[in-house]
Amino acid sequence: MQYDRLLDVNDLTIKYNIEGNPVSVVDGVSFFINTGEIVALVGESGCGKTQVALSLAGLLNKTAHVKHQVSNDIKTAMIFQDPLNALNPVMKVGKQILEGIRNKDEVRSKKKEVISLLEQVGIDEPEKRYNQYPHEFSGGMRQRALIAMALAQKPDLLIADEPTTALDVTIQAQIIVLLRELNEKHGLSILFISHDLSLVKSFAHRTMVMYAGKLVESASTKTLFNTPKHPYTKSLLQVASLAKENDSFITINGSVPDPRYYPSGCPFHPRCDVAEEVCSNTFPKLISDQGHNWNCILE
Repeated sequence: MQYDRLLDVNDLTIKYNIEGNPVSVVDGVSFFINTGEIVALVGESGCGKTQVALSLAGLLNKTAHVKHQVSNDIKTAMIFQDPLNALNPVMKVGKQILEGIRNKDEVRSKKKEVISLLEQVGIDEPEKRYNQYPHEFSGGMRQRALIAMALAQKPDLLIADEPTTALDVTIQAQIIVLLRELNEKHGLSILFISHDLSLVKSFAHRTMVMYAGKLVESASTKTLFNTPKHPYTKSLLQVASLAKENDSFITINGSVPDPRYYPSGCPFHPRCDVAEEVCSNTFPKLISDQGHNWNCILE
């Protein structure tokens, strides 16, 4: 499938002053997203995924120091993990979506547009729901309302940060179907952040793996799942498979390092079973093979 390039991000670095010292939570990350493409960003909690997303959406904390080069000026909108916290509890849902509509037509026509958006995202009785508060919506409906709010901004890129984590399995599937329809019918590009690798495998066109503030591997989703190259990616896929087989929560040995104490060299080397001495002092060069990219001494 051929795509037009929507976004290029080069050398994205995000730092915070912690205890008087600059600390990188995202370090030299470069990637692209194409028009009409669903790109997944995966990795354990604390790897920097949400910081990347917030940077693209212009929602980083004001204390963040950001360095990057973005080649395209695009409109972004973001949906979050917990829709109840993301919505204003004392404002009617319709009014919250109304605020996202960019045109300045008379209120009546804008209300019709909001009702149309509610219908588009699969909310029954949209005229009734327009005048209800978030607590009157189910969890799945609140997430749909957030998607409608994002669509009201007519974004080029929808950033979905763990959009199904707070929902039960049935509602998760419905939200994924909705996002897929928006992608296929309207060509909406999506950056999809998730811990659920089985979901990523069935949903994303391309997948990027992040660890300790760095991108360590990226490829088409099929290639990455079938022939992972980086030991961290292999570990993620292995524990995901074991967790599914045993119907239990399983993690990689060790934990993601605190950004204040990122190890030198390859940041994964303290947890890596195949690390060599060079891994502790040199970040490995990028290896590229027909769109499959990874940073590791192992080829």
